[in-house]
Amino acid sequence: MDLATKVMLLRILVAFAAVFFVIGMIISLIKPKWVLFWAKRPDRLTASVTVSSIAMLMFMAGWTGIAKLTLKPKEPQQRYEEQRGSRDDQNMLQLNR
Repeated sequence: MDLATKVMLLRILVAFAAVFFVIGMIISLIKPKWVLFWAKRPDRLTASVTVSSIAMLMFMAGWTGIAKLTLKPKEPQQRYEEQRGSRDDQNMLQLNR
């Protein structure tokens, strides 16, 4: 699988998370028993928190995967420090200008 296919699948996951959140919140507020089918007496708050948590995890996992695949890593901090000079030189007050 190439990079474009992986990114497209992760974008579909992000879109599915948004759709899951909207539809899941509506269903959990109307019929919480459908969401919490294992519970004997489900309430609306627990059902909506469950739906929003699952949707948030899918959303964050999708965007994290996209970021890992598309963003390039930054150069090490040490290279920038060589260009700027030492920390002592940076902190010196230049009063005799």
